[in-house]
Amino acid sequence: MSVAFTDGVEAIARFVVNTAISEGARQTAALAFVDTCGVMLAGAGQPAARIAQSMAAEDGVGQCRIVGTSIATSPTLAAFANGVAAHALDYDDMCFVSLAHPSCVLVPAILAAGELAGADARTLLDAYVVGFEIECRLGLVMNPRHYHQRGWHCTSSIGTLGAAAAVTRVLGLDVNATRHALGIAASSACGLKENMGSMVKPLHAGMAARNGVTAAQLAKRGFTASPHAIDGPQGYLAAMDSEHRSLDAVVADLGTRWEIDESGVTVKLYPSCAATHPPLDALMEMVRRERFTPDQVDAIDVEVDSMTPRLLIHPNPSTGLEAKFSMPFCAAAAVAFSRIGIDTFTPESIRHPDVQALMPRVTLRANAAFDTATPLSQARVTVRLRDGREWSLRADGARGYPGRLTDEELSTKFEDCASRSLGWSGATQAWHALRSWLVANQGGDLRTLTASLTIAEGSVNHAHQ
Repeated sequence: MSVAFTDGVEAIARFVVNTAISEGARQTAALAFVDTCGVMLAGAGQPAARIAQSMAAEDGVGQCRIVGTSIATSPTLAAFANGVAAHALDYDDMCFVSLAHPSCVLVPAILAAGELAGADARTLLDAYVVGFEIECRLGLVMNPRHYHQRGWHCTSSIGTLGAAAAVTRVLGLDVNATRHALGIAASSACGLKENMGSMVKPLHAGMAARNGVTAAQLAKRGFTASPHAIDGPQGYLAAMDSEHRSLDAVVADLGTRWEIDESGVTVKLYPSCAATHPPLDALMEMVRRERFTPDQVDAIDVEVDSMTPRLLIHPNPSTGLEAKFSMPFCAAAAVAFSRIGIDTFTPESIRHPDVQALMPRVTLRANAAFDTATPLSQARVTVRLRDGREWSLRADGARGYPGRLTDEELSTKFEDCASRSLGWSGATQAWHALRSWLVANQGGDLRTLTASLTIAEGSVNHAHQ
């Protein structure tokens, strides 16, 4: 017996199943895929990822690969382990509309489903686009209240439904099964911002990827959900304290207006919370231009929008994960080391005398004037030296934002990330394989591509050495 789904859920399901994707949207998705595969390879050696990998190896049986390892496991556990790795370094991309990190959930889920289904490049890219669009529409409905005021981590709470939508596209589900997959996913969405700066933050990405795959697989087998699971009186939107309770306004232009074209994907060029990036760009520019040294600095004042202090919650970090959410550390490290990279976020860097001396001199404060712009995009940094010299620089966005990413920046980031698992030669091969398969759309067997992202059985992950 059929059940009556609401118009909003019906529109989403029909969009996911039937909508044709433009070549431009596919190209954006391809770049996001390439960047995320690099980030997964870098994250594969992190403690959180290694724990997830060990669970996947013990509990799963299958042929889906875990990037940066020699492990093959079930689709759900491959998505889980790769999702944790993708977000372990906080180096993965983000979206200012959903306020989520989209690709660390979408790419692992799509890769696992793609290996299961034997999907081609076009199918994977189309799935990414529909998942991205659904996340954006949910973000428009639910935020800012859901994320900003109530403490939900959108990467997981919204990403779970985005992953479910993407996987239904890969697996070729019909509209009815897709509606049920979204309803199933709604009951497995989760993620608390209070866990930012801990291993649980990347766990959110792994859970969302896994739960999206699970929801689609269950729906494919005939598992059903309430037709009101998303927008009913006690549904997903209500329970997660959405800003609005109806989907109608945001689904009206699905398929005619594309967030992936308008707002795009923001690639990170620093492996830290996105809220640190505009201030870091401004501060790094001043360091390059004025060439001052840590001992010369009297004070660094960082003005940001009112959301940023809710994210940068570790003024005195003790771990590398906490340091990614610490403006005092990031600012001090930028001056002390003149660069910010993966190796910056270590206990040794935190304990460095110059960093320890500078952190108390960094002030983070909200400026309400920045709240009218895109969240996390505006900052002003003022540096005052002991000799009285002072500079101030305003940042409007950061490098890596849509339209501000160069091919050289992407390739440099990818090779630095991928070499940590594959070595430099393997990283170069993986770069060319991904570009050929996804960007140039030359096709071929997906398992040949995923093989280029793994290491030979019996080898030691380079990042673990």
